[in-house]
Amino acid sequence: MAMAACGSSSPTTPAPPTPAAPAVSCPASVQAASLDGLSVPVTFAVPAASGGQAPVAVTCSAAPGANFPVGSTVVTCTATDALVRQATCNFNVTVSIAPRISKTSFLAFGDSITFGRCGLSPTTCPPYTERLGELLSARYTAQTFTVSTQGVNGERAADGLSRLAELLSSERPQVLLLMEGTNDVAGTSADRVRAIDGLDDMVRLAQSQGVVVFLATISPARAGGAYGDNAERIPRFNDEIRSLADRRGATLVDVFSAMNADIDRYVGADDLHPTEEGLRLIGETFYTAIRNTLDTTPSTQGDPP
Repeated sequence: MAMAACGSSSPTTPAPPTPAAPAVSCPASVQAASLDGLSVPVTFAVPAASGGQAPVAVTCSAAPGANFPVGSTVVTCTATDALVRQATCNFNVTVSIAPRISKTSFLAFGDSITFGRCGLSPTTCPPYTERLGELLSARYTAQTFTVSTQGVNGERAADGLSRLAELLSSERPQVLLLMEGTNDVAGTSADRVRAIDGLDDMVRLAQSQGVVVFLATISPARAGGAYGDNAERIPRFNDEIRSLADRRGATLVDVFSAMNADIDRYVGADDLHPTEEGLRLIGETFYTAIRNTLDTTPSTQGDPP
């Protein structure tokens, strides 16, 4: 029988392969808002590592729940395995200042256009204040708004003072949105003078109570339509409104110019009242004026849409 050769040894088991180096994947950028411009705590998930020689530890340059200042901060996370091999990833924590506005209580006062009449009588649509409220709430998410719609069909600006006085007393708004005069334009020149005087009285009454006034030009009528005379008179009447706003320090809201850019789109089949899209445009026009005048968001804030 053959004998094993002297000094021979049994086969050895090969060493296991070294695991691949660790890898780590960071989360998407994290957004947060500061109500006062100061640092705020921000929570995020520390990413998990893959691969590497166990144990693998993951640390980040900022811990979840740490305070972050306004602006964009880069957070770096590093995975380190038992062989001291490392992998890194980065993500941004962006803290913005929550937009703020100085007034939150609005009274919209006027005639059938404020009420929401659109096109041929008696058709009504959502009033322009509905679109205004949507836009205010979408931007100023940390605040709550009251937007009261007080439009009366057929009312003249010359006759609105007593009704406004009652509403200012009962509702105590911070802001008056005043758009009236369409029913006065169709009258005599004396009627139009009384209308401007009525608007003046309403502006002064509101301002005497500390109410901020946004005074709107009235919407256009379609030339050659059922209200052709109005179409000619309205621009001159609006010049008086512009002069009044300047004289009294009220913020002018140029509804006429916004709608006049596309009469067929924004003026209804009756040639005078806005379409539903026209009413939405009025709300958007008021919103732009309000935001430009009352927004108190610090100028260092990136301007959200």
